[in-house]
Amino acid sequence: MPRPYLAVLFDLDGTLTTVASLWRHLHESLEQWHGNAADYQEQFLRGAIDYNAFCLLDAREFLRKRGLKVGVISTGLTLLAERVHRELDLDFTIANRLVTRGGCFTGEVKINVEHGRKEEAVELFCNQFGIPPDRVIAVGDSEGDVSMFRAVGFSVALNPLDDEVVRAANAVCRCADVMDLVLHLPLGLPAPGEGAIH
Repeated sequence: MPRPYLAVLFDLDGTLTTVASLWRHLHESLEQWHGNAADYQEQFLRGAIDYNAFCLLDAREFLRKRGLKVGVISTGLTLLAERVHRELDLDFTIANRLVTRGGCFTGEVKINVEHGRKEEAVELFCNQFGIPPDRVIAVGDSEGDVSMFRAVGFSVALNPLDDEVVRAANAVCRCADVMDLVLHLPLGLPAPGEGAIH
């Protein structure tokens, strides 16, 4: 019998949110990058930048009840990642940070997760919680998640964007609800249609 998994790490942009890239969304929505940074932050905080991570609430509780750690590894921005971390009470979150000075954005970015190098964040997570990488599940949707998939014991391409992601993953799930995804994780659960989740 295989050892049980102890954690699930999710990509954020496009996987847990309806916004495929917060970077692109900011550029398109604001029509400029530099300018009145306070206005940009205010738009985010009032919810003008839409996302749909709240579907993870039930899934997170379900995974937590089984003793799993739940986290997010994102090459996106901490603006969204930290909000999701707080509202979903995640165990771990890492993303890239826009640098501010005197309450204004400087135009600089503190890179905490490099594109194509999410395995480094997986290692950081595993060291922090004392969990072997082969007992971690990763969930993502794009080629930026492939390095994370290769670093863990099981990976799921959730609504994958291209064939590279499909080939790199152990399983593929095409669904609108993260709870449907949970049924496809190797957690010893009934297969879809065999029993309800409570």
